[in-house]
Amino acid sequence: MKVLFVTTAFPRYKGDIITPWMIELIERLKRQGIEVSIFTSSYKGLKNQVWNGMPVYRFRYFFKRYERLTHEETAVDRFSKGGFNILLSFLYVISGMIAIARICRLKRFDIVHINWPFPHILFGIMAKAVSRCRIFATFYGLEIRWLKKKFPFLVKLFSWLINRADVVTAISNHTAGELKGIVKKEIPIIPFSITVESQSAEVGDQNFILFVGRHVERKGVHILIEAIRQIYKEIPHNMVIVGDGPERKRWEEMVINFGLSNRIKFTGWVSTEELHNYYKNCSFFVLPAIYDKHGDTEGLGVVMIEAMSYSKPVIASNVGGITDVVIDGYNGILVKDNDPHALAIAIKRLAQNKDLTKKLGENAKKSIDERFNWDKIVSKLIKIYEADN
Repeated sequence: MKVLFVTTAFPRYKGDIITPWMIELIERLKRQGIEVSIFTSSYKGLKNQVWNGMPVYRFRYFFKRYERLTHEETAVDRFSKGGFNILLSFLYVISGMIAIARICRLKRFDIVHINWPFPHILFGIMAKAVSRCRIFATFYGLEIRWLKKKFPFLVKLFSWLINRADVVTAISNHTAGELKGIVKKEIPIIPFSITVESQSAEVGDQNFILFVGRHVERKGVHILIEAIRQIYKEIPHNMVIVGDGPERKRWEEMVINFGLSNRIKFTGWVSTEELHNYYKNCSFFVLPAIYDKHGDTEGLGVVMIEAMSYSKPVIASNVGGITDVVIDGYNGILVKDNDPHALAIAIKRLAQNKDLTKKLGENAKKSIDERFNWDKIVSKLIKIYEADN
């Protein structure tokens, strides 16, 4: 079976941290005998590549110095800046439709699997028109919220387009719920799972709290910093913040202004081995997600799932796809989003109760092994691929 994965961005080089959970899925599909290719945008003139034996087709959409609509920032962030970026977005869609038609006419894929269907469903419809492939579309959440908020006049048209897809999936029940009234067919839930395998059943506890993720508004780290400011004198734990992104400077300034530089550490992106050690030795993990200015929030929280696979409980906001993973009081603690005081209470509760932390951590590991097992996820997706084939 030949499958073409369509995605906004794809790693430009080894070590480029872009959608690692999607890379994991693609590589696992390949190991199961699926012939996978990738269709994505160019970045500053970047041409076609081969990634671990899989062809990556990159379409050009403008002069190379301006091909920066994706990768460095999300396409939504670029588009929201207006002006020239709106023109780039229009050229992106038109160029992508032309390029995918050409590739699908030559390669004849069985399935074109669209990720972030607004606006990529247009690529899928074009592919189907020239090659009679089947269209799969996977929603993450942001694209449908962005559509409803910024382009409500396009919702009916988009509904008509997306219902041309043969199968529509979502990564969480929350995202599937947001599609009610738009998608008129059953929506299977196909989540992602961990990209850092826990290397040892033995875990440590070195009295630090961990956050891992891209430094963007929806991660809510400013809420976490404010929560630590409220209770740092009452707990022995330090805070480690792994990752990087556009909000890092603002968050670092908050830490300095609060006089917490000796309690909160920013590491930037780290190696897989370093990340393993952080997961292994932290006391617990915090994901204080919020809804950002675009209406986006956490679609699932793969880093949270990774932490739980190391028998670590999590404290997380009661938003988005997080509720598919965290069961309050069983494998973690859910708190109201955008509420530093509620978050501070939850952090203090775990920091001061090691028995509770251990119990929640054991249940965290158990729930991830049962519900977010890669073999089960890949098997379910292949079964859907093969249905009515």
